[in-house]
Amino acid sequence: MKKLSNFFYNRTNGYLVLGFLALQFIFSGLILPYFQKQFDPELNRGLMDLSFGFTPENGYNIIESYGEKGREVYLFVESFIDILYPIAYTTSSILLLSFLFKKNGFTKYPLLNLLPLIGMVFDMLENFGIIQMLKAFPEKVDFWAKFASNSGLLKWGFFGITLTITLISLIMWGFNALRKK
Repeated sequence: MKKLSNFFYNRTNGYLVLGFLALQFIFSGLILPYFQKQFDPELNRGLMDLSFGFTPENGYNIIESYGEKGREVYLFVESFIDILYPIAYTTSSILLLSFLFKKNGFTKYPLLNLLPLIGMVFDMLENFGIIQMLKAFPEKVDFWAKFASNSGLLKWGFFGITLTITLISLIMWGFNALRKK
């Protein structure tokens, strides 16, 4: 893992960070909303992926509300698009943390820049659980709903930790830049 951490520390730069942040915004601002409109045209049914936990009943109500065609699209999104998106945002987060840690002299904590990988693992597990729910539908398998929900909660927890560390590092970088003036 230390080699992977060093790989990102050694290769990160502002252009790479901006490029991956742009890719992340393309996914979250264009690609995902496009597909969401295919199974939730009014954008009011909700997404289990964006929920901070859900009960099996709520999860299956959401799935049922999409209709047969919507469930097919959602299955495609969960099986393909929402596999690529976590890779993009995780890479973006690792590069950003690596960049900020380098700027702040925090490279002595070599594995901390890889923290987003843990969140990505739980995001993938959440997706796997939702895929199992979709495949089993109309059967309702509470195990997969709870698995997806709990994985999602852990994903959001690690996202919050990553976001907090990123914001602190960004603020420190700003203060250091002002102090040098």
